[in-house]
Amino acid sequence: MSCRPLTRWLFGKLPAQGDFVSRGLDHEMRDALDHWLSAEMEAAHERFGDSFDDRYFSAPAWCFVDRDVAGAWTGGALCASVDAAGRKFPLLMATPANDCAEALGCAAQSLEALYEGIDGRWIADRLIAAEPQPGALPWQPADPAWALLGEDGAACVLPGRFPAGVVAAMLELAA
Repeated sequence: MSCRPLTRWLFGKLPAQGDFVSRGLDHEMRDALDHWLSAEMEAAHERFGDSFDDRYFSAPAWCFVDRDVAGAWTGGALCASVDAAGRKFPLLMATPANDCAEALGCAAQSLEALYEGIDGRWIADRLIAAEPQPGALPWQPADPAWALLGEDGAACVLPGRFPAGVVAAMLELAA
């Protein structure tokens, strides 16, 4: 996934809309995210079988900081979501950043926006325009990584860009 969006972007499913939403992404990046997350959903469904649905709907959200091959940073969040018809697929939101510290702030802001947007049944355009006031995250990465955060810091960290196992790890930690 080498394409770098220049603005905040969004991809996945929202309860207020009937199918996939995508904002701020070119078709190459959108297709790459769709392929990655579809494979992650399939692997998690195979792993958890009958308990998939219960785990999915109680799964914690991921925060991430990413640095692409050109050295450009992004911060964002991913959470379990559904569309208006109840079809399950994660929702991913992120914003480009100048460095890792700024990317962490973008991750916190994305996480808060996703929570507000899903709870408020926002449509994609409202979500992408939101400017929530995030709290500080209990995590200080120095390199690209994904973290499931608890009150005391990262409960699970996966290194790298778009790592394998993100949905399964989310479901593993579901209460």
